[in-house]
Amino acid sequence: MRIAKLHRAATLAVAAVLTVLASAAPDSRAQSIVVLVNDEPITSGDIAQRTRWMARTSGFGDRMKALLTGNAVKERFRQLMVKANPRSQAEAEQAAERIKGQLIEEAKARVLSEGGGTSRKQVIETLIEDKLKLQAAKTLKITISDKEVEEVLGQRAGGGSGKKPLLNEFYQQFEADGISRKTVKNIIRAQLAWRDVIRRQYGPRIAAMIASAPSDDSKTADGDIQFDVRVLRLAVAGSDQRAVSQRMMEAENLRAKFTSCADLPKRAKLVADASVKAVHKAKLASFNKDAQPLILKAAEGQMTPPILVSGAVESYAICKKGVVAKKTVAEEKPDARQQEFERFSRRYLYELRKSASIDYRTKVD
Repeated sequence: MRIAKLHRAATLAVAAVLTVLASAAPDSRAQSIVVLVNDEPITSGDIAQRTRWMARTSGFGDRMKALLTGNAVKERFRQLMVKANPRSQAEAEQAAERIKGQLIEEAKARVLSEGGGTSRKQVIETLIEDKLKLQAAKTLKITISDKEVEEVLGQRAGGGSGKKPLLNEFYQQFEADGISRKTVKNIIRAQLAWRDVIRRQYGPRIAAMIASAPSDDSKTADGDIQFDVRVLRLAVAGSDQRAVSQRMMEAENLRAKFTSCADLPKRAKLVADASVKAVHKAKLASFNKDAQPLILKAAEGQMTPPILVSGAVESYAICKKGVVAKKTVAEEKPDARQQEFERFSRRYLYELRKSASIDYRTKVD
């Protein structure tokens, strides 16, 4: 009877682990310079912070669930319960809670240290690229204010740029995982700065692309615009802000890795409760009202920022965008504007890296 009760307590504790996340202490190791990028340092602390960020925004919940529901953790829980040797139901429940917290901490530390499956070398390369991007922006006298950064973060938090308390809660979620506000801001600042760098460097070409696309509210002199779209949908359970923010970040991560409509379903399979729906030859009015301006603004080959809709977070990949004539459907032709933009970005980053002084102080493998 006593064994059955202990088994039941263990089962309940393992189930509870799935819904409770304990705080993880920030990396406390002494910081050392790992790489110098044009004499600007990347430290071991920077690497630890970015590793945690990558883990937290790349399937964190799925990895925690996989660890905590695995046979290894269940067996470890059983062994620890036996070692605790509780003598009553009350002692068994107390021991189960204590061991549950210990297992959560161990799993969380492991997941955060693994960087979402990203190697240490990849983390360092990402940090080097961010340094080069920010240095290029500085050379061009491009500055990104804290207000601009927080506007973007406010949108990703799911509450808009003007809701400061919600943004603070968003920061606190990362701080609980040992990721500083400075790290979060610096990542977004590098993204925004690089966007402006590419616009400045390749402005005429980009302007020509924009000029060639329909610019009004989905109607032209020849007819209506129609879209072939892939709708990425990440289900959100309930209205918990932490869950919403997590899904927003997962959607944004998929958007950052987006290469093509054909590739999107494969990437979405790596995220729990994510689906991709193909919508063909649709008018703008057939989409969610909040999504319409984003879809209209996006070019072919681009993916819109995620938005919160009823019970889910959605983002829209624009596969084709063409004009329907008043009587006949205009023939659509492939558009490579986004691919060209990405090619400009890769080319310029390659040039910056080629001319940069990059001094590795330690082995990065």
